[in-house]
Parts: sequence; C-alpha cells; structure tokens
Amino acid sequence: MKLKFRLTLSFLAVAALGALLSFYLVRNSSETLFRSFVFSGDSAKAKVYARLLGEYYQAEGTWTEAQLFLEDFPRLFSDIANTKMHGSRDQGGILAYTSTPFMDLLSDRIVIVDARGVIVADTAKQLIGTVHPWTHISHGIPIVVDTKSEGTVLVGSMIDSSLTGVSERFLSDITRSLAFSTSIAAFLALLLGILFAARITKPLANLAQATRIVMNGKVYIPLAENGDSEIAELSRSFNEMTAEIRRLDAAKKQVIADSAHELRTPVTLIRGMIEGMIDGVYPLDVSTLKSVHEETIRLSRLIDTLRELEVIESGELKLERDTVNLHEMTSKAMTLFAPSAAQKSISLVLKKCDTRAYEVWGDQFRLDEVLYNIISNAMKYTPAGGTIRIEELNEDDKNVGFSVGDSGPGIAVSERSRVFERFYRIDKSRSTESGGRGLGLAIASEIVKAHGGSIEIDASDLGGALFTVSLPRL
Repeated sequence: MKLKFRLTLSFLAVAALGALLSFYLVRNSSETLFRSFVFSGDSAKAKVYARLLGEYYQAEGTWTEAQLFLEDFPRLFSDIANTKMHGSRDQGGILAYTSTPFMDLLSDRIVIVDARGVIVADTAKQLIGTVHPWTHISHGIPIVVDTKSEGTVLVGSMIDSSLTGVSERFLSDITRSLAFSTSIAAFLALLLGILFAARITKPLANLAQATRIVMNGKVYIPLAENGDSEIAELSRSFNEMTAEIRRLDAAKKQVIADSAHELRTPVTLIRGMIEGMIDGVYPLDVSTLKSVHEETIRLSRLIDTLRELEVIESGELKLERDTVNLHEMTSKAMTLFAPSAAQKSISLVLKKCDTRAYEVWGDQFRLDEVLYNIISNAMKYTPAGGTIRIEELNEDDKNVGFSVGDSGPGIAVSERSRVFERFYRIDKSRSTESGGRGLGLAIASEIVKAHGGSIEIDASDLGGALFTVSLPRL
C-alpha cells in the first residue's frame, strides 16, 4: 500500500473520529442544557399552577373533581387571561384558548398528587389513583393552602423526562443541524488531508525516481530543496550523497587510471628488457638481470603500498600499541634525514617542547611512518638552501603532536583538501622518481585517524607548507 493512500486513510479515520466525537459531545451538551432549560420552564409553570390549584382547593375543600378541573383548565385559563386584559370574558381576545400558539403553551401534562402521595388528577389519564414515589414528588411544587401543603403539582418534565411536542422537535432540529455541520467539517478536513498527503508524498516520489535514476547510472538532476522541513532536509542530504557518489566515482576512475599508469611503467620496462634479451638486443648477463630485478622490486613495493593503504582505509589495520615517546621519535627522524638534508643543502631544524610528558599510546612503527612521510614530502619540495623545521607541540592538556614546516613553494588553498587522496601530486609534471607516487600522505592521514588524531595543512611562516599532527595525550 502506497504512503499517499495510507496517509489518506489516516486522515479519513481522524476526520471521522473527530466528527463523531464532536457530534457526540456537542449533542449531549446541547441536550443537557436544553433539558435544564425545559425543566426550569416547567418549574415556573408549576408555580403558577400551584397558586391556581391552591385557590381551587380552598374553594372546593377536596381533590374529588380535580380531574375535571384540569381537563377544563385551558378554557378557564384563557377566560381568566382575557378578563384581566380586556375586562370581559370575550372569547375573541388575543389569548383565546382556541388559538394554536396558546393551546401549545397549555398542552403540558399536569399531575396533581394529594398529601398522601396518591395521584388524584392526570391530564394524560394514565396515573390516576396510583401512589407516586416521594423521591419523584419532591421534584414538584407544593400546593399550599393556609400555610399547609395540601398536595403537589408536577408539570411536563417533572413527570416524565422524555421530551414531547415542541421540545422534541427543537432537539431533533439541533441533532440534524449538528450532523450536517460535522459532516461538512469532516469532508473539508478529508480534502485538506488529501492535499496535505499529496504535498508530503510528491517529494518522496521524486526522491524514489531520482534513486532509480542514480541506480541505473543515468544523468541525475538534483532535487528541489524548498524550505527547511524534514522532506527538504532529506532532499538536501540526497543531493549531497549523490554529489559525493559522483566525486567518489570520479576518484575511483582516477585511482584506476593512476594505478594502471604506475604499474605500467615497471611492467613495460621488465617486458622490454626480457624481450630484448630474448632477441639478443641485451646481453643475458648479471647486470641486465639486476636491472630487471630492481624493476620487480619497485613493482612489488608499489603493490605493497596500495595493499597497505587499502588495509588501513578498511579498518583492518592492527596497531601494536605501546607507550611512544615523541621526543625520541623526532630526534630519531633528525638523525635519519640529516644526511639527505645536508646533501641537498637544506637546513633541518628541530624545535623541542618543554619537559612535560610528551607521550602517546600508539604504534611506534606506524607513527614513525607518518613523520617520515611528511619529512620526505618536505624534502622533495624544499629547494637547496631552504629550511625544514620539525616542531614538537605539547601545549594542550588533551593532545600532543608535532608539525613539519618547510620553505618550499607551499600548497594552494584549493589543493589542500586533496593532498591526502591516493596518487594525488600537486605538480603533475613530476615523475614518479622525483615526485613520488602520491601515496605517502594518504597513508599518513589514515594512520593518524586510526590513532584517533588529526592531520591538518596550513601555510608555514617559512613560506611553504605546514603539516600539523595532533594525537591524544597518554
């Protein structure tokens, strides 16, 4: 089931539930309030009836003829009302009992209960002679004659809570109106839900289509990134992912091309020399075989270096950790590179830090490899008469490290993010012999990351590049 359909069903369920709940609550509240209103009206009528019935009992002294009195009550009340308003018993008055509105006002059911609790009169003629419960009689209005209660009168809802006549029609009209309004509200909510579901699912559908395009290797058009919602954030992330995939794909192709180029040179030399020996071009002696052997060694080193980098990047590198004293490491590097620096007339300087603990928990061999690769890189690009400075860094409470700066041509800002890529050489014109294979810094970067550290490139105050390595303090 598609997300759009599921969302539509969810909105439908919510709209229906909300409509039913609203209808139920408003309907019950309206009925409760209306019943309270009807009871208040019946109570007011009962008070009027109680005074009239009190006058009747005072005149008759008994409830024997009370039923006949109630049956004739609408006509009598109309006569009384017209007499008070017109001074005569004119049957043509505006309150004539034959008029429908007035008869509706006098159509309420009336019950008279005597002092014993026996019903002596009932306009519906259903309860005459029965004994009414006192809990029910207490809802009525006492009929008081000379300060003595001679009975109780109950009107309409005091007798039966069921609504009748105008009251029933009014509540039915309210029910129909509520049902219609809640249905319209639910329908509008459903329409808005459908539009909202379409608005949510359209970007997701575009994303699914874009995913299929990328999967099939076709030309990809970036998704729209409108707004700052989660969907827009997902589109941005997808665009970033596809951009990174394209970059990695291009890098992969470049690595393959560079690897093929690096492998082709020694393989071509070996093949040429062997074919030359077969054809008699080169003599089959120790000197020629030695040249072939040197090329096989170079080819083997390249393959080993690639394999080493692959192991490091895949997380399979096993570090033989121990306490590593960085003072000893930098001093050893100075001793190792001093002859090469002197041969190229390069000044190799070591700037030591204070005597505080300058140790890390790491692999001595791998950290030596990092430092040697960085110094070797500096040696390649520092001209004769230049300077290479190794500086120990021990100023942070959490990290220690070292930096290597040189007075070479430096590295442009646009190139700094790529110097740790495989086979990347800043000077593309340099040969493998003079410029290296472009793997040393890539290996150094991965080793530092494996130790939980970082390596950064900046401009050195000597004029060239500055490589800074930071490692967690022991």
